[in-house]
Amino acid sequence: MRKFLVVLLILLAVLVISADVGGRALAQNMIAGQVAQQFQMEQDPAVSIEGWAFLPQALGGTYEEIVITAPSATFGEYPVEQIEVRAKDVDAPLAELLDQPEVTAGRIDGSAVLPYAILNPFLPEGITVSTEGGKPYASGELAMVNLGISVPVSAALDISVQDGVVSATPTDIQVEGAPIDLTGVVSDMITVSFPMPQMPFGMTVTDAEAVSGGLRVTGVAENVPLMGSGAA
Repeated sequence: MRKFLVVLLILLAVLVISADVGGRALAQNMIAGQVAQQFQMEQDPAVSIEGWAFLPQALGGTYEEIVITAPSATFGEYPVEQIEVRAKDVDAPLAELLDQPEVTAGRIDGSAVLPYAILNPFLPEGITVSTEGGKPYASGELAMVNLGISVPVSAALDISVQDGVVSATPTDIQVEGAPIDLTGVVSDMITVSFPMPQMPFGMTVTDAEAVSGGLRVTGVAENVPLMGSGAA
């Protein structure tokens, strides 16, 4: 009898673990599909429901933390890279998940990298941004319409964010073959600014820093619908 009980307990443990793993995978896939559709991702993001066990969280309808990562996506009209979103205190009642999924996060912390190439549409014709040593540089043939000439120019770009506006200011400007000093004119022409792209899930930008390959922005939001009718 004791041997039978031991075997029964082992079988029950295996069933519970299998149900836990399967339920976690199903929920993660549902969230991944929804997020991919929202943000025009070519492939589903990686979704991880944190916590030591899934079933107790599912039965309680509240999840400690859900981590969403993706190599790229589109937010509004801008491409972004290296996306990481951490959703905490996620409310997802089991009954609703089985019918019409409604998932809401109490708080979201996230970050994404805006590639420096997003500056290109705002620069004068003939000037593009490239990355050297992880830092942005603008270069190309710049037309001086008033002087009737075009000159090769290059400059490092200092990227900053203030009050929701991204600004790129040229430094170390190099102008080749100009008959006069055009440094000031070139600086004015390739100094650009534009509104910060909308963050996913309505996050408010809390910080931004220039990193290798782009501008990393971080943000936070509260009471955010991840799935269901209220999801963005």
